[in-house]
Amino acid sequence: MKPLPRIQSIIRLATATALFAITGWCFAATEWMGIYLQGQKIGYSYAETNPAQLNGKEVSLTRSRMEIGTQMLGASMKIQVDTSTWSDSKGAPIKSEFRMESSGRTMNVNALFFADRIESSMVTGEGETSKTIPVPKGKSIVLDATDLVKTGGLSQSGMKQLIFSPETLELVEVTINSKGTQKVTVSGQEVTANVVEIVDPRAPSTLYLSSKGDLIKMVGPLGIEMYPESEEEARKFTGTAQVDLASASRLHVDGQFDRTKPVRFQVSGVDLSKMPSGDAQIVGKKSDGWVINIKPFLNTDRKITIANAAKGVDKNWLQPEARVPSNDPEFKKLAKDIVGNEKNLWNAVQSIRDFVHNKMGVNAGIGVMRDAKEILKSQEGVCRDHAILTGTILRSAGIPTRFANGLVYYAGDFYYHAWVEVWDGKNWIGVDSTRPGLIIDSGYIKTSHGTVGQALQGFLLDGAKIKVISGTN
Repeated sequence: MKPLPRIQSIIRLATATALFAITGWCFAATEWMGIYLQGQKIGYSYAETNPAQLNGKEVSLTRSRMEIGTQMLGASMKIQVDTSTWSDSKGAPIKSEFRMESSGRTMNVNALFFADRIESSMVTGEGETSKTIPVPKGKSIVLDATDLVKTGGLSQSGMKQLIFSPETLELVEVTINSKGTQKVTVSGQEVTANVVEIVDPRAPSTLYLSSKGDLIKMVGPLGIEMYPESEEEARKFTGTAQVDLASASRLHVDGQFDRTKPVRFQVSGVDLSKMPSGDAQIVGKKSDGWVINIKPFLNTDRKITIANAAKGVDKNWLQPEARVPSNDPEFKKLAKDIVGNEKNLWNAVQSIRDFVHNKMGVNAGIGVMRDAKEILKSQEGVCRDHAILTGTILRSAGIPTRFANGLVYYAGDFYYHAWVEVWDGKNWIGVDSTRPGLIIDSGYIKTSHGTVGQALQGFLLDGAKIKVISGTN
């Protein structure tokens, strides 16, 4: 069975890159941009800024749209994002409305910005979730790191900025680096550009600007490119590009290994300093790159009880969160129906994993983030949906659970993926309801873990070279 891709990271390659343009990148009153991958147009973005009034005050209002149409595991995947942002005279956000639609599913996020907090709400097919996000003292929030670039707010290379992510209702820290000038090819012509690097864990990007500060080109992960275009040119988009995002994002592995045994990978071409290290995965820096040692807990203690596993653990891993309504009576009853009176941790986990594995179908075209209620109702989705549903039922059964993102090995390549981790009283152990078997093996590399929002901020290994240096067959 081919692994279900970690679709939100793949989508973010396009949408977060596009959002850099549509949430405020307007040198002119109106801006159109084409979005390309592997020489094919996969979408376009449009943004328009005009004076407006909000609560009796003069503000600027930016309305924008982004459309993506391509393939995911051979299935058609289309995404439309509409954003409205009200900003003050200094460009600081006051209010935003975000809407994403894909495969008939929608997600609406509204946010009000204050000096000390953000009041946000997310509406999906199964209801509304509200969240207050504290703003650290002395910090300001932007919706788009490029706002600082275009307004001259980039005071120094290495500047860090907090950005509100409507997908996860979280604050994300990005770093903005000025890289000087270099030659860049645009439409077959070589020009000199000022280069600005935006190090964003969701989708790192590079901006190429003219000497006047106008955007010439933007490059995101996988080589996604965005160019300013006329409206006529930007609209030359059929919505049926044949580029498959799962295939385009896979990472080839040099060498083979036995997934039931410990393995060591050598990784070069990327910075792994923020990669989780501990439990089954140990990450170390070497002179020629990084080494990842993976030792799966295939022989974990199978006698531990749910109650003993939950002793002393951070209570956050037992509580509901955005998209994880584990205290909802529907899920409490479902967990009871699945687990019954079982007290053994791994017997209960096995039952829940099997339930999700057997219940959920595959729909690789769903690009909207959904909560567990809607996922259970639809009974289809991608790996992220499997993980959210599994994690919700596990927490409903009193089992400490967090979410993980990273890569899974399949037929010589690593694909982006999502799963959950269960606390057994000593270690966090991965469980994947999309794959055969209870506990994950050494064919998984983790890039992030935590809440759903924290896990989805896991960085991408775009451009990484991965080689097996021990544990070969």
